[in-house]
Amino acid sequence: ITPVPGGVGPMTIVSLLRNTLQAAKQR
Repeated sequence: ITPVPGGVGPMTIVSLLRNTLQAAKQR
């Protein structure tokens, strides 16, 4: 269910990395 094939993988990875970075900063 992805409008852009091969575009969800990297996006999810980037979002996860950003979430981890934000968590570290808040810590």
